[in-house]
Amino acid sequence: MNIAGLPPDEAFFDALAARLVAHHPCAATHHDFSSLRVLAPSLPIAAELRVALVRRLPGAALLPVFATLRQWAQTVPLPVAPLSSSRRLALLYEALRTRGWACFKGAESVLWGIVSEMAALFDELSEASVSLPDNAEALAVQLENAYALRASQPLAFEARIIHELWRALAISGEPDAAAAYRLQLSGLAQQAQALPPQSAPVFVVLDAVPKEALSAAEYDFYQRYAAYQSVHMVYPLPRESASPEKTPLLDTLAAAWLPAASVINAASMTTSAAAPPPMAKRAGAVAQRHPHSPLVGRLALVPTAGREPEAQAVVAQVGAWLQAGVRRIALIAQDRLTARRVRALLEREHVWVSDETGWLLSTSRAAAAVDALLETVAGNTRYRDLLDMCKTPFFCADWSEELRQTAVFGLEMVIRSASVDGGLANIRRALAHSDTAGKEQAFAALERLAVAQALFGAQHAPLVHWLSCLHEALVVLGMQDVLADDIAGRALLAMLTARQEELAGDAGRFSFSAWRDWLRHEFESTSFRDDRVVSPIVLTPLNAASLRRFEAAILIGGDARQLAPAGHGAFFNQAVRRELGLRTRADSERELRRDLELLLAMVPRVVVTWQSIQDGESNLLAPEFLLLSTLHTLAWGDDLQRSPLPPPPVAEAKNATAPTSAASCTVLAAAERTAISVPAKRLPARLSVSAYARLVACPYRFFASHVLQLGEMDEVREAMEKRDYGTLVHRSLQEFHSRCPCVSEWPANEALACLLECVDTVFAPAVADDFLAIAWRQRWEKRLPSYLDWQRRWEAEGWRWAQAETPVSRVFPLSSDAGGSRVELYGRIDRIDQRGDEAASEVALLDYKTQRAASIKKMQQQDGDVQLSSYALLHEAAEAAYLALDDEVVSAVPAGGDDLTALAQAQGQRLVSVFEAMHAGAPLPANGTDSVCQWCEMRGLCRKALSG
Repeated sequence: MNIAGLPPDEAFFDALAARLVAHHPCAATHHDFSSLRVLAPSLPIAAELRVALVRRLPGAALLPVFATLRQWAQTVPLPVAPLSSSRRLALLYEALRTRGWACFKGAESVLWGIVSEMAALFDELSEASVSLPDNAEALAVQLENAYALRASQPLAFEARIIHELWRALAISGEPDAAAAYRLQLSGLAQQAQALPPQSAPVFVVLDAVPKEALSAAEYDFYQRYAAYQSVHMVYPLPRESASPEKTPLLDTLAAAWLPAASVINAASMTTSAAAPPPMAKRAGAVAQRHPHSPLVGRLALVPTAGREPEAQAVVAQVGAWLQAGVRRIALIAQDRLTARRVRALLEREHVWVSDETGWLLSTSRAAAAVDALLETVAGNTRYRDLLDMCKTPFFCADWSEELRQTAVFGLEMVIRSASVDGGLANIRRALAHSDTAGKEQAFAALERLAVAQALFGAQHAPLVHWLSCLHEALVVLGMQDVLADDIAGRALLAMLTARQEELAGDAGRFSFSAWRDWLRHEFESTSFRDDRVVSPIVLTPLNAASLRRFEAAILIGGDARQLAPAGHGAFFNQAVRRELGLRTRADSERELRRDLELLLAMVPRVVVTWQSIQDGESNLLAPEFLLLSTLHTLAWGDDLQRSPLPPPPVAEAKNATAPTSAASCTVLAAAERTAISVPAKRLPARLSVSAYARLVACPYRFFASHVLQLGEMDEVREAMEKRDYGTLVHRSLQEFHSRCPCVSEWPANEALACLLECVDTVFAPAVADDFLAIAWRQRWEKRLPSYLDWQRRWEAEGWRWAQAETPVSRVFPLSSDAGGSRVELYGRIDRIDQRGDEAASEVALLDYKTQRAASIKKMQQQDGDVQLSSYALLHEAAEAAYLALDDEVVSAVPAGGDDLTALAQAQGQRLVSVFEAMHAGAPLPANGTDSVCQWCEMRGLCRKALSG
C-alpha cells in the first residue's frame, strides 16, 4: 500500500490528478482509467477530483469510477438483513424500561434521547474494538473478546450499563448497520483475493492522516486489499508535518495552534514533550522565516454588533465578491439562525444559494402540523392545539380554500366568544348554541377531528400500530395529498413509511405518550434538503467544506459559542467516554482545528464573522482565531480584524420625489400628521354606550375599532380573570335581588345566607373549571356583609330594587346638513331602583364596579364620566351612581355634577354634534390621555405621535 502526503493548497486537486495519472498503468498509453476506482471522503470531493482529472487529460479518456468507501461496500450483499436503527432503538428502550434501573425511572420523556445516544456509543465501541472480521462468526468472537477485556476493568455504573447493553445487542445474531458495514468490507477484501492480481487498482483520497481518517476496520480492509490489488493513498499533510519553507501558511498555523503532544496531560499532570516556547517567541520565529504574512489578504476577522448586522455584513461581502467576478463561494453555517437570515437576504436580491446543511424535520411546518394533530387527539383537547391544527395549510386540504377558511373562522369565533378552553365535546356544544357564520362547515371539521381522535383509542400498542393510526388520521383530515406536494411533507411521509417497514417485526408495546416522544425524536434526528436550487454559492457545514475548492468562503458564527468542538451527547459525560476508551473532547478539538486548517489552506479568501456583542455583553472570538490573531499581531503588527463592508445603497423608487428644502419637509410632515376623516356612508348608525365612550376618549380609537372594525378577537380565558369575577358578581347580585327585593324585610342572618347561596350557585361552574376561582369567590364573600349594610342604608332612604340588566336605547335625529341621518345609542343598565309610589316615583341608576371608590373618582377626574350620564340620557333618572364593591366598606360614588338631567342632556347634544361633524368630514385625531392609551388595543396603529 503506497501512502503519500501532499501539501494542502489551491493546487491540491491538480496535484492529485497528476499523481493519479502517473501511478495508473494505462495512463501513458490510451488514457483508459475504467479499471481504476477512486474513493473519496465525500461525493463533492470526488467531483472536485473528477474535474481536475478531466482538465489534466489532453483528449478523450475513459474515466475511473468515483465513489466513497461506504458506497462501494454497499454493493456487497449480506446473507442476513441488518438490524435497522429504528428497531435497535426500540429494543434498547424496552431493555432500559424492563431492567428497572433506578437511574432511568421517571425519565420516560427523555428515554428516547438516552437510547439514541447509547446507540451512537455502541457504534463507537464497535469501531474502536473490532478490526476487519472474516465473517459474522469472527465478528461475534471479536466483540466477545473486546467485551471480556473491558469487563475485567473497573467501570463506573454508567459505563457498565452501556458496556453490558452493547454486548447484549452486538452478539444477538442480528448485525446492526455498523456490523453490516464491517461484514461488507470483509466481502470486498475477499473479492480482491478472487480477482487477477493488480486488476482492480484503488486510488484513495483522505482528508487526514490514515490513522485518523479511517476506522480500525477500514484501515485493516485497505491493508488486506493491498495484498492482492494496487492501493495508492493520498492525504493532505498536517501543519506539523509540512515544510516551513514551502508552506508558510501551515507553518504559521502550527505556531498558533500547538500540537496535542505539547499540551499537559490532565490525567498524569506530565508533558509528553518539552514545554513549548511562549507565543511571543514563536511569533518572532515565524516572522523571521516569513517576512511577509501568508494570511494578509487571505483571512479577515469581521466583528459585528448583532445577528442582523452580521447577516448584512455577509450579504455585503458576497455582493462585493460577485461584482469582482468571484463565483464559487462557501457560506459555512456555524450559526444556523444567522445563516438562514443570510440566505433570505440573498434570495431577496435574487442571489440563490444551494443549501447543503439541510433542515431538520422538526423545524418544518409539516412536522408542526402533525404535532398539532397529535396534541389535538391526545385526551382533552386544548383550544390552542385545536386552532394550531386547523390553521395549518394541511388541515382539510381536500376542501376548497373558501370552505376551509369558513370552517376555521367559525371554530375560532365560537371558541373565543364562548371562552371554551378545551374538549371537542365542549366546543361542539358551544357551536350548537351559537349563530356564528360557517356553522355547518365548522361542524364538519369537528366531525373529522372526532373520527381522527377515535383512531388513537388504544392504551398500549406496537410502534407500527401507532404509525398506522397516524397514516389513517392524515387521510381522514385530508392532509395526506397536500403533504406529498410539500418538500418537507414528502420527507416526513417517506420517513413514516420507512419506519413502518423497519419496525414491522417489533412486538414491544408503547403508550401513546411514549410513541409521541419517539416520533418527536425521529423528527429531531431526520433532515431533508431542498435540492431544487443549484448554485455555485453553497451553504454548508464546516466539516463538509474541508478539502473542497472554493474561490472564497465566509464562516458565519466564528465566536467561542458557535465554533466549538463537537459535543458527545447530553447524558454521558467525558469521564464515561474515557472509561470506555472512546473519543473525547480533545479529539473533537483536534478535528475542528484540522477542518479550519484545510479551509484556510484550500480557499484563497476566507472571512470569519461573529457577533462581538450578544445580549448587551461582549462575545469572544473562537479560541482558534483568537490565538491566530494574537500571533499575527506579535509577528506582523496586524490583528487581522477588519470592519464589515457597508451595505449596498438602496435604489430610489423611480417616481419618488425627495423634498429638496426645509419648506418641502415641513409640508411632508404636515401631510403625515393629517388626521383621518370618515366618509359619511362608513359611519355607524348605531353604537353602544361603551363605543360612545371610546369616541369621547379618543376619536382615532373609535375610528379603528368601530369604523374599520379592527377590534381584537376575544381571548379564551384559561384562568379566571378580573372581568370574569366582575361578571359573576353582577350575576350573583341579580340572582339575590330577584329573590330578595327588599333586604330590610329579612333578618340579617337569613339575608346573608341567601346571598351566600346565590354566590355559591353562580360561582360553582367557574370553581369546577378552575380550582383557583375559589380565591375570587372568597374575595367577594368577604364583601357581602358590607354590601348588605349599604343596601339597608340605601333602602332606609326609600329606595327599592326594581330591575337588573335592563336594555335601553334612543334614536337621535341629525340635522339636514348630515343628510337627514340619525344615530341610535343603546346600552344595558346594571340596576334600576325606584323610590316613592307609582304616581310620583323617582328612578336611580346603579352601575356595579369591582373597584375601589378612589379609583372610580380618579377615573371621573381624568377621563370624564360618560357612562352613567349616557345611561341617564337613555333612561330618565333622578340619581346615578357607581357602586364600589372592592373596598372594605361598600359605598356609592355619584355621577359627576349636581344636575344629572343637565349632564345627560349635554351628553345628548355632544353625541349629535360629534356625529354631525363627522358627517361633515371632521378629522378624528388620536388625542387620548395617558390613562386611555395605556390600555388601548390599537396602540400598534396609533397616530398619536404624528398628531402631536
